[in-house]
Amino acid sequence: MKHQPYLPASDMGKANWLAAFALALADYATTLGLSAGQLAAVQADALFFKAVVNHLLPYHDYLEKLTAYKNELRDGSVAPIGDFPKPPDVPTATAVPAGVINRNTELVKAIKANPAYNETMGKALGIIGAEIVVDFGTIKPSPKAELKNGHAYIKWHHEETDAVDIKADYGDGAGFVFVGRITKAHFLDAHLPSAGQSKVFRYILQYVVNDELVGLPCDPVSITVTA
Repeated sequence: MKHQPYLPASDMGKANWLAAFALALADYATTLGLSAGQLAAVQADALFFKAVVNHLLPYHDYLEKLTAYKNELRDGSVAPIGDFPKPPDVPTATAVPAGVINRNTELVKAIKANPAYNETMGKALGIIGAEIVVDFGTIKPSPKAELKNGHAYIKWHHEETDAVDIKADYGDGAGFVFVGRITKAHFLDAHLPSAGQSKVFRYILQYVVNDELVGLPCDPVSITVTA
C-alpha cells in the first residue's frame, strides 16, 4: 500500500508537523540511539520555526492598519492622524541555523533506516503519510493529448494500477478500435491520416489491474493530427 507524503505542503503545516515530531521523538530517542544533543536540536528547530511562521500571521493585520494609516495621511481631513501603527513583537525563541526542514527530513531518513525502526514508531512520529486508498470500482483515467513530432501523444497517471487499455477512433468510420495495453504512463501513436489530410483522433482509456479491466472508461480525449 502506498502512502501520501508525510510532510505537509504549507509552512504552517510543516511547522505543526515539526512540533509534533519533536514532541514524539522524545519517547523514541533512546531506542533509536539519538543523543540528548540531537533531540535538543530537533526541539530547538521546532520552537524557532513555529515562532517565525506564527510571527508572519499578525503582519497581515498590521499591513492593513499601515495601509489605512497611509491612506488617511494622504487623503484624510486636516486633523491629528494619531500614532504610527505598532508592528508585531519579534519572537523571543532562540534562533537556529538555516535549513530546518532539510536537516529534519534527513533525520527522518536516518530513523527509517535504523534497525530499531518499525511502522508503529513511524506512525507515532508522524513520518508515515496517510494510506492512498483507491476505489478500483470507480477509478477513471484523466488523460491529456498533445502533438509530439506530428503524432498524437497521450499522457496519464497510473494511480496504483498496472496499465491502461487504449482504444482509438481515427475518424475513418471504423469507430473505436483497440490499440493496445500500455504499461507506461504515456503513448505515442504511430498512426497518421492519409497524406495531406487532417483528422480528429479520439482516444478512450481504461485502467488494468492484474490483467483485468477495472473502473470506468475515461471520457474521450481528442486531438487533430495532420499528415
